[in-house]
Amino acid sequence: MSDLALPTRADLGDRVLIQRAAGGTPRYRLVALHHAGGGAGAFAPWIRHLPPDVELCAVRLPGRESRVRESPYRDHTKAVAEVVDVLAQLEPTPWCLYGHSMGGMLAYEVYRAATGLGLPEPLCLVVGATAAPQRRDALPPRLPDGHTRADLVEVLRAYGGTPEEVFDNDELLDVVLPVLEGDFTLFDAYRAASEAPRVRCPLIALAGERDHLVAPDDVAAWEECADGPFEYRLLDGAGHFFAGSHSDRILPLFERWTRPEVRA
Repeated sequence: MSDLALPTRADLGDRVLIQRAAGGTPRYRLVALHHAGGGAGAFAPWIRHLPPDVELCAVRLPGRESRVRESPYRDHTKAVAEVVDVLAQLEPTPWCLYGHSMGGMLAYEVYRAATGLGLPEPLCLVVGATAAPQRRDALPPRLPDGHTRADLVEVLRAYGGTPEEVFDNDELLDVVLPVLEGDFTLFDAYRAASEAPRVRCPLIALAGERDHLVAPDDVAAWEECADGPFEYRLLDGAGHFFAGSHSDRILPLFERWTRPEVRA
């Protein structure tokens, strides 16, 4: 069997990248939501480190990878509705939820929408490099008003994580910049509902010690959203894009909340 297997339901199309261990029902499904400008491939390093009885469902939003011809969402409600629709089409199984940066905000809203529709409570919700929703009003926007292409290029450079050769290739920029613009428009416009319910499942917030985009205090503030167990962890030496580089420190957290016997 290949490391990467296609979804078993044809109607999921290109919206997800699923890896599932051969044989048997997965112990749990790990649903992962990528950062702004990223795609499902951001979680490819997780595949080789996951326990063999865990299914990875990395969601791929429009405008990137195999969905490059689709227009990116500029409204978080549309993105959330699509993710919940994906979850509804998968076979019922216990699940966990991870979101990184923009994906952390989406993961929180997916949690709210999914549980509001009666889907089972996740085993845990983990957010990485994401400011707590109640801190959004005080944060500066990612995109300046009336931004130009040059502004988008500058933002992309400041964001980090993009190979230098991309900036010398106008054709690549023509693909990358509309996705980044759509994602940051979505992210900048997001505000959580004032009466949003608190998270009942275990909530874990992760910050990078060297993250120049999100302050650790804004990540630690997720504790105000918790109505159950809460953990905050500052990852030594981690920048903003630590989902791939620090998977060895992230993935054991899911085992902690899916295997009671390993809980410390």
